[in-house]
Amino acid sequence: REQAYTKAAELWRPLAEKGGAEAQYSLGTLYAEGMGVEQNDATAFLWFQRAANQGDAAAQYNLGASYAMGAGVAKSDVDAAKWFRRAADQGMAFAQLNLGLLYAAGNGVPQDNVEAFKWLELAFAGLPPGGPRMDVARAMTDVSANMTRDQLIEAKQRQRAWQAKPETK
Repeated sequence: REQAYTKAAELWRPLAEKGGAEAQYSLGTLYAEGMGVEQNDATAFLWFQRAANQGDAAAQYNLGASYAMGAGVAKSDVDAAKWFRRAADQGMAFAQLNLGLLYAAGNGVPQDNVEAFKWLELAFAGLPPGGPRMDVARAMTDVSANMTRDQLIEAKQRQRAWQAKPETK
């Protein structure tokens, strides 16, 4: 199995170096996981960054996660929020969840329960049943406990008005 990942890295590297966003994302994933190559968060970050700059939502999410955890790059909630936002705007549910949590806590963005609840509702709708969806439900309960009825109405209006905006490459 490790040989298959090594072969994948060999095949994806030239495509990634030529600017192929899918290959850049895939190569970044191999480095992040240490599959077929030596695990290296900084190298993973660089490949994710190349793909993210071309509009790849999964790579944008991974950049946000890298900044949030300080994996391969200096920890920065501001930069995490920026990349989660780009992926969330394209409809990525996990990015919407993370962005909602950042708004709820005021980490990297101004604290805003209405915006937090909007993003959490979008994430809830986009996630399959199970663990992560239950995490979103708990977060929504926690955030809504600190909101007025008017704020909840505003959040739901924002959520309904929201539309995914895929980035063009």
